[in-house]
Amino acid sequence: MAPRALVTGASSGIGAACARQLLHEGWSVAVSARRAAPLRALAEEFPARVHVVSADLTSTADLERLAAEVAAWTPSLDAAIFAAGDFFMAPMAATSSAEFERLWRLTVWSRFMLVRSLLPQLQAGTPHPRALVHIASLAAHHDFPDETAYLSAMHGLVGLARAQDAELRPRGIRVSLLSPGTVRTPLTQRHMAPAALTGALEPEAIAASALHLIAVIRAGGYIPEILHLPQNST
Repeated sequence: MAPRALVTGASSGIGAACARQLLHEGWSVAVSARRAAPLRALAEEFPARVHVVSADLTSTADLERLAAEVAAWTPSLDAAIFAAGDFFMAPMAATSSAEFERLWRLTVWSRFMLVRSLLPQLQAGTPHPRALVHIASLAAHHDFPDETAYLSAMHGLVGLARAQDAELRPRGIRVSLLSPGTVRTPLTQRHMAPAALTGALEPEAIAASALHLIAVIRAGGYIPEILHLPQNST
């Protein structure tokens, strides 16, 4: 049977590139995002190997439904790539409590909830170590003004991933981080000026790094984190 993976945030950007590369390598993939149309298009391109679940990961009900549908789709998961995310830039005084909480729920809380819910599938008898990859950001390693919500959520994600790896490695599950700099995606194109995207990374490059992390883990190795810098970094 083909190895099976879950990819969140798979409607565009990094998540879509990760799902596509996994499919090209022969995986079967459960794809999740709020927008169902791009997921259905991917399912039509790769019939019988894509399972579509439209979900808002800030919603408890949607998270529970996603976990239940993945469990019904497969008795075991070989890997998961958590790419769903958002970017929010504003001074602290202009950041509402609702916006702060929404970003934390999407970035940290949803990944805690999903991994906890999917432990039965992740622990089911596959011959290889299972691989979890969290798409984070170089922002977790640098300080920038006017990004209190985003930076704090990314720091929380790093702590979550390290705690998950420490707890789950005895069960044959390894958790890695992939922290890119600026990536050219629909999200960054909405929030950033064109000049700020000069030399930005392409989603396919990040997907290649994510699949490398999975391959290393499945081969019995481990890389805690990849920092993927854009060309214009110094």
